Parts: sequence; structure tokens; C-alpha cells
Amino acid sequence: MTKRFLLASAVLGLLVFGTVAPIWATVDFNAYLPIEGTPITPEFKFTKNVAIDYSNGGKLKDALMGKNMTISFSDNSDNNTSIKSFMDAINTEFATDRKSTAIITNLKVEYQVQVNGDDKGATFDYLIRLIPTVTAYTLNKGGGDVPTVLDISWMGFAIKNPVVITTQQYGNLDINSPIGVIQSQLPDVYNILKGSAAEGPLSINLIDASPLVGYTIDKWNTLFDPAYTLSETAGYGYAGQKVAVTGFAYGQSDLYQGSLKTQDTDVDFTVDSKYHLTVIERASSGTIDVAGHANGYMVQDTPAISTLTQVSTGSSVQTAQGLSTTTIYAMAGFAVIIAIGVFWFSNQKMKAAMKRGVDTSPPPTFQYEERKHWVDKFDEEKKKKE
Repeated sequence: MTKRFLLASAVLGLLVFGTVAPIWATVDFNAYLPIEGTPITPEFKFTKNVAIDYSNGGKLKDALMGKNMTISFSDNSDNNTSIKSFMDAINTEFATDRKSTAIITNLKVEYQVQVNGDDKGATFDYLIRLIPTVTAYTLNKGGGDVPTVLDISWMGFAIKNPVVITTQQYGNLDINSPIGVIQSQLPDVYNILKGSAAEGPLSINLIDASPLVGYTIDKWNTLFDPAYTLSETAGYGYAGQKVAVTGFAYGQSDLYQGSLKTQDTDVDFTVDSKYHLTVIERASSGTIDVAGHANGYMVQDTPAISTLTQVSTGSSVQTAQGLSTTTIYAMAGFAVIIAIGVFWFSNQKMKAAMKRGVDTSPPPTFQYEERKHWVDKFDEEKKKKE
């Protein structure tokens, strides 16, 4: 139900508000927050696409033409001390910049870069997938009519320094900038790009989730789903536990968020020949499913979510851009009534037509009047005079 609503919002927004100014980012976020505040494993995906045009020839063409390679690894903080140091840096970012009490106790890192070169140019496709285990994100434990308050400020962290991960296959890799893997795995290409106008755009940090908190949580699309299925409880022969959740979504083109498109950064640079660099960044997106009837709001300029297991008499769950759950159900009921009315009216017309039977009377005869042009009147008068 939640996914269908998000898709409908995206399609409607693109049709209606396609000319509104966009919001840029490069992160996709997905999380489920239980009302109990138990450890969670959200997912961050950071992506970037880079293209180098060397159609004029040159050293970059010599170095990259025909190059097809994939650099990838997967590891976690329990097995890799450099990833543990990365996890500690994120926790420091949580506490200092995000002012969050949340703590990561484990971090899984998946990294992949695909390089493909032909006779015209080369592409570099970057993907970083982080799956942390997050605890201590509950600000206030509720009960009854008292809501539980969950901290989500931590999701907007950004790492501004190099993130060097030690791998068995590739040695040390700086995964926080596009040029990091080029420097490590394609040193001849790096030496050509070093000091050129292309080096700046290729040095911008990849691990930056700040756009998720740059757009206030109270303006995210929301929808209450009374029968959400927990995927992590699903298994062979078991459909999964069903719970009531409120879905929050960011990244759909609509009235509030505008039209979300890709952002291209284009740079012409010259080394031994003229080249062109294009860096493509997609708009960010976020999905948060919160157990219970939830509302998003700001606490001292930081985002938080309050949730109740049941709707209290003094609270109201707003969904679908400010419409309450009751309003949504009323609209759905009204639509059902209209559909029933249309069906009944069509059925009555069909029954009336069947009662009339088949018309066997002869077809009507028609007599056609001879139509004359106005000029013919003068011909008739001329004949009479003669």
C-alpha cells in the first residue's frame, strides 16, 4: 500500500509540477523504525556517474580505450579495523555535527566501481552501500497516550575527510571520492588528471547524506498502512509479521519538493588534448517506515518522529500531504458509493433495453426534395420571357 502511494505521488508530481526548481543529492536511504527502539539496520546507497570524453584523442584515450574492469569489495567492522575506524568517524559525526544520541555498533560496507572505455570515451559508475546497526535512537519512551519520540537526525551525516579502507584485493582505497580509486587502481590515468580542471569535481565527497535532513521531515510524504509486512520476519512458508506503520517518503516530484531531475556538472579541460568531463548526480530519496501512528516534526532544528501504537483522542495522524487518515478513508468510501451508483444506473439501462425487444417495423421511407441553386431562378425567368 505504501509503495503504491509513493509511486502515484511521483507520477502525479512529474505531470503537474514538472517545472519547479529541483533539489539535488546522491543518496538513497531506507529504514524501518520499531516503536520499541530495538537495534535497526538502515541502508544508505551513495552513487555517482562520471564520463570522460576523449573523442579528440590523447593520452586519456590511450590509457582508457578498451578498459573494462570492476573494483569491488564487501567487509564489516568486526573483521576489518579500517572499517571500524570509519564507523568511529561516523559516530563522532553523529554526536558533534548531528547532535544525535544514536550509536553505530556494527558497520557493513559494500563498494563497487565499474570502468568501461571505448574509442570515444570512458565511464566510471560508483556505488557505496552502508548498512549500520544503529542503537540508542529513542529520545523518549512513551506508553498509552504518551508518544514515543525517535531521533532521526543521525541519518543526515556527512563525511568530509578521506575514508581509506584496507582491502585484500586492492590494498588501501579511499572510497570517499571518485578520484580515490583512480589514484589507486589507475595511476597512469590519475597522473593525467592531476592538476587539471577535472580534479576538483572528481574530489567531491561521495558519502554525504545531508540532503535527507535539508528537507524538513514534516514535509515528507506520509501514509498510514494498517497491514505492513515486515520483510525481515518473512521466511520460507511464512508471509511475515504484519504491523501498523506510517510511511515517510522523500524524493518524489510534487508541489513541495518540486521536479527532481539529475544534475550534470560539465567541465572542459586540456592536458595534452582537449577533453570533456561530465559528472552525473541523481536526486536523493528516502523512505522511513515507523511502527504505529507517527508524525514527523522538528526538535530544536533537528528532525524527530513521534509515534503511538494507537491513535489517541487528542492526536491526529496526517497523511498524504496533510490529509488525515479519516479523510482518506472518507474519500475512498465516497468513491465506492459513486462506483456503485454508476454500476446500478448502467444495469437499469441494460434491463430497460432488453424489455423493449427487437424492433421489427419496416424502416421509414424518406422523400428527398430537389434542391436548386439560386442561379437556376434566373434561367427559369428567361425561359418564361421567351
